[in-house]
Amino acid sequence: MKKIQLLILFLFFAGLVQAQLINSIGINGGVTFAKYKWTVKDDPKLPTPLYQNDPQKWKTSWNGAIFLEMFQNEHWRWVSEAQYNNKGGIEVAGWDKGKKLGTATPDVAWNNYLKFRYEIYYGVPYIFAGPSLAYTLSQSSASPPIQRGSFRKIQISPVVGVGWEFITFGMIKPFVEALYNPDLAAGPAAYHTLDLSLWNRVIEARVGLRFELTPAESCPRVYK
Repeated sequence: MKKIQLLILFLFFAGLVQAQLINSIGINGGVTFAKYKWTVKDDPKLPTPLYQNDPQKWKTSWNGAIFLEMFQNEHWRWVSEAQYNNKGGIEVAGWDKGKKLGTATPDVAWNNYLKFRYEIYYGVPYIFAGPSLAYTLSQSSASPPIQRGSFRKIQISPVVGVGWEFITFGMIKPFVEALYNPDLAAGPAAYHTLDLSLWNRVIEARVGLRFELTPAESCPRVYK
């Protein structure tokens, strides 16, 4: 039964490639810089917080993903990505001689981007944006105000980014990119209790390889 399922999956994937819906597959990975935006209530009974602060340092970790790039348009592409990412933050405890208290919330995410690319002589600069659907795998924190188990398991957030793909003559295309992935202030907080809410702020620096599945143009483009 498993062999039949794998065969069906392979035929489906081959059909997508043949129909030129999928132009390439790829991998990427890099460094994640994560922190939280804090909203604190002095009195949990108050309808709005008395103040907002951000007593955080960036937590440095890593991320990795596999992706599909779809459609053959010269400028517009659609990217669907499965990613593992280490999010969190570092609180600087002023009440404890500036001690650094870490929080870790690694997650898996399904990211989808609309990508605009423009090929020039030196490479292919591009921009992209889209939604991210993340599932929190685990929660740990050394910060006393943060209660275990109070992070949301599922979070939807926007992603925007810029990148640069290097020109090569083969089917392997290396690239570098930078992304910003914040929780929306108007949306649900990643962490919420009566007196404390946290929103993710994530910056990623990534490198990767894109493997083209469709034949390249027979002749290279001529630039004037």
